[in-house]
Amino acid sequence: MQKQTLLYFIVGKSTFTDKDLTLFLEEYQVYQFNFLASAKWKTLFLFVKQFFFLLKHISSAQIMVSQFSGYHSFLPALFSRLTGKPFLIIAGGTDCHSFPEIRYGNFQKRLLSSFTKQSYKMCTHISPKHATLWESEYNYSSSSPAKQGIKAFIPELNKPHTIINNGYNSDKFQNTGKKIPHSFLTVAGNLNYPFQLKLKGIDLFLQLAEKFADCSFTLVGVVDSGNFMNFPKNIKFLPPLPYDRLIELYTAHTFYVQLSMAEGFPNTLCESMLCECVPIGSNVFSIPEIIGQTGFILERKNLNLLHMLIEDALKSDTIQLGKMARERIAKNYPLSRRRKELLNLCRSLEITTKRVSN
Repeated sequence: MQKQTLLYFIVGKSTFTDKDLTLFLEEYQVYQFNFLASAKWKTLFLFVKQFFFLLKHISSAQIMVSQFSGYHSFLPALFSRLTGKPFLIIAGGTDCHSFPEIRYGNFQKRLLSSFTKQSYKMCTHISPKHATLWESEYNYSSSSPAKQGIKAFIPELNKPHTIINNGYNSDKFQNTGKKIPHSFLTVAGNLNYPFQLKLKGIDLFLQLAEKFADCSFTLVGVVDSGNFMNFPKNIKFLPPLPYDRLIELYTAHTFYVQLSMAEGFPNTLCESMLCECVPIGSNVFSIPEIIGQTGFILERKNLNLLHMLIEDALKSDTIQLGKMARERIAKNYPLSRRRKELLNLCRSLEITTKRVSN
């Protein structure tokens, strides 16, 4: 039996785009368009290229899906409006946020905000990865807007949405070795951009290394270690690493630190918990729900509060908490659940659209 056709729009390849692609390939013939501009001036070229991609494939497509909303989702949303083909936007984080003080989030950039809003308004359905990406209160940093989420920035939006959390393979991520006592790990990308250091809480992580000299700290994602000079010897800087190496590091470390100012549904936090790391996270978006009672939550971005939190963490039963952390992710966020819910949503959008068109 010939598979139905799905058009898939992304901005750069990542673990979460590839995971969803694998799920879609189980039921669909997928044509993927990567709207990744190596320079800003190439964005117009990509619009033209995407336009002809849509002209070529739209007639045979049963559904279109975009990871995030932005420039890359505008033309698919417009084609959806013109042709009646269903278009699903998976909302993941930056397309739901505005943090002007660190120049992060689609909604604090005028032009990108416009494309993001119009995409949401024209699409068929929205699937945020967590309920807080739809609408939430924010009090972690007093300098940030108190309301976040899609509805906070598009209050007039009347669009159906379905929350589908990320999912994880508990067989792949397991604790396979002995952990180093008093060891802390965090993983981040794009650390060559200054805003990313505050966004991902790396500024706090580095200060922790200075404060807790008897502990070891590992930061993964450093492309140029020259940007991290004059830091204590108890912190190790590593470049971006493949999955297998990350599993080794998760296994070796006692604590995983996620002190982000904003997140959608952080993969590395969940993966590290499956490897029995004790999670330490900021009180933002999905993080408190993910951690639950298995770790430690920093209520506000405050260094003194963080120091006290770490002191409590060092006194805790890390073996028991690590086992609880693994059980929580395996039970609440299995990959099989995301697969079922995402594919069911796509099927329902196809059926609903056919009924309306008939």
